[in-house]
Amino acid sequence: MAPRARPKAITLVVATSCQSTEARTFLKFLLNIGRMKIIPRSGWISHGVSLPDVESVADHSYSTCVLSLLIADLENERGARVNVERVLRLAVFHDMAESLTFDISRAYLEYLGRRGGRIKAELERSASKHLIQNIKERRLSRLYLQLQAEFEANRTLESRIVHAADALDILLQVIEYRRRGYPETLLQELWTQTTERLGDVRIPSVTTIHRLIVKEAKNLKRRAK
Repeated sequence: MAPRARPKAITLVVATSCQSTEARTFLKFLLNIGRMKIIPRSGWISHGVSLPDVESVADHSYSTCVLSLLIADLENERGARVNVERVLRLAVFHDMAESLTFDISRAYLEYLGRRGGRIKAELERSASKHLIQNIKERRLSRLYLQLQAEFEANRTLESRIVHAADALDILLQVIEYRRRGYPETLLQELWTQTTERLGDVRIPSVTTIHRLIVKEAKNLKRRAK
């Protein structure tokens, strides 16, 4: 019997010596991503949520991933052609820059006027490039940079699904805080702003989920009387 052929080795930067520059920079990337678990979503603080109750960037990213997957699958079930893998890749990396920039609240950007949004986008774009340059596998680094650009442009169906999921997760978190006893008025401005973001989304599954969340908000208000 002929000897079994060995599988081709997968070329990875991390296969080099642990003392190599490539391995150290790759580890730096991993450690920075891990910081997302301890970085608070500062927007909640600016809206009056107590720090111990504030979710982390990683908390939000995970919920956004689940919502993105659900929406993509629902859309495919109704006959749309959604690249689910692409959706998940976009969702996983959509807040990656915040491992370096932290969560920059819109409330803080108001002091910069119209420049605020542009400055935030430029800062996060630069942080993403800084993070990704630690991955020396060129094909992967190019792919991840493309993902960031696609998410920022928000033109493809896959990127629009992730943006919608991001907004839906904010509304779900508002519901959670209201259940914990935070008053409706405290988070009303954020609720209104986020609902307006969803107003232009023309994705049926997003509309369905949004209606469910709004219905629950009304139920909470009714029960509070």
